[in-house]
Amino acid sequence: MEELAEGLQFRMESPVGPRMRIDGREVSYFSGTSYHTLHGHPVVIEAAIKALQAFGLGSGTHAAISVYEEAEAAVCAHFRCEKAISVASGYLSMMTLLSALRDDYDVIFADERCHFSVKDALICSQKPVLLFRHRDPEDLSDQMTRHLGEGQVPNVVTDGVFSSTGALAPLDQYAYLLKSYSSGILCVDDSHGVGVLGATGRGTLEHFGIEGENAYCAGTLSKAFGGFGGIIPASRVLANKIAKAGAIAGASFVPIPAAAGAAAGLRLFMKDPAILQALRRNVEQMWKGLRGLGLSVSETPVPIFTIQADFDLRRLNKALRDANIIVKYMKACGYADAPPVETLRVAVFSSHSHGQIEELISVLGKHL
Repeated sequence: MEELAEGLQFRMESPVGPRMRIDGREVSYFSGTSYHTLHGHPVVIEAAIKALQAFGLGSGTHAAISVYEEAEAAVCAHFRCEKAISVASGYLSMMTLLSALRDDYDVIFADERCHFSVKDALICSQKPVLLFRHRDPEDLSDQMTRHLGEGQVPNVVTDGVFSSTGALAPLDQYAYLLKSYSSGILCVDDSHGVGVLGATGRGTLEHFGIEGENAYCAGTLSKAFGGFGGIIPASRVLANKIAKAGAIAGASFVPIPAAAGAAAGLRLFMKDPAILQALRRNVEQMWKGLRGLGLSVSETPVPIFTIQADFDLRRLNKALRDANIIVKYMKACGYADAPPVETLRVAVFSSHSHGQIEELISVLGKHL
């Protein structure tokens, strides 16, 4: 169940989609992270069922299975990489990446509001960590100047897209700063960027045009691609480092049907550029609609909008629910990058219709 307001939860009764069944009624769903709602796509579900019937839930070992090979091939094709490292959860992707690169950097500089998964990864890196102000290149530059010793290599760690607000990290500016440091690297948790940003949906690095040897992505198949499990697009060199780090060798694989479903979702995404085009149209429509109501929302290519206002957002959230529209109410709980005030987080999907977005804007306008 997901929380809509303090003490108010809902129960999903169908696969996630732009229209779905919740608490016994059909609703328009503007919550969560399934940005193309591929989790409920019939092709994804069929692929998972067939894999389950053929191989069971898991292998019980590290045996080679065609399902895993197909999933890796799909990731390599999309991200144009030599190897695709699969991790049991996207939560563990950054931890795996930082452990593998441990010998390539000396000091980590991390955004102070990075996701909990990144902060846990920082602890496991066993390297000195300094936090810089949220999305602030000037503070990052100052921190590196003051705290890097001669010859030391920095590793800048950040979310690409911050999950609560949809804010983008200024990765192009971070990459520019790193040019002053020999072998400096950038590690991005791009769980909310892959499948959303960039000309082909490779994520925030593609969006800023900084894909390259010293920029690394830790991501997930669990959001835009409709599957499950973490991924690290890698060169053969990085893949070897990950293998030697031991994080993968000692962990179980993603469940077989989850890997099959993820591969199917990713293939659907790659075959149909209209999916990404539809998302961008809907993001623009949502932004224009919210701004038209006088709400202060940033212009963004990301399908996440945060509404803050000087009125009762729980009441507004209930009004939306009464109109069979679901968004996420967030208390002032300090979740990752969430503002320290109550908010509504609105997620727009590529599969939402023009009419659904117009209805959401209309209901908001009646109750603001």
